[in-house]
Amino acid sequence: MAEVVVSISDGLSRVVGSELARPGTKVLLREAVEQKLKLLLLFKTVDDILKKSKLTDEGLEELVEEYRENLADKYEVI
Repeated sequence: MAEVVVSISDGLSRVVGSELARPGTKVLLREAVEQKLKLLLLFKTVDDILKKSKLTDEGLEELVEEYRENLADKYEVI
């Protein structure tokens, strides 16, 4: 497993103080970093797919409108 060192600003460090040393806080920080990295990977993957896409802005608007209509029908929303 790779190790990441996180620097906390002095102002934030003064506010949270000893909370940073608690095991629960370390787990929370690790999970937050993992979630952010997964999100960045997802955006990179989507960006790579979209670069190869031939979908136009007009085509995208049509798909969005169709999706909205389907959701409205599914959830009986006007």
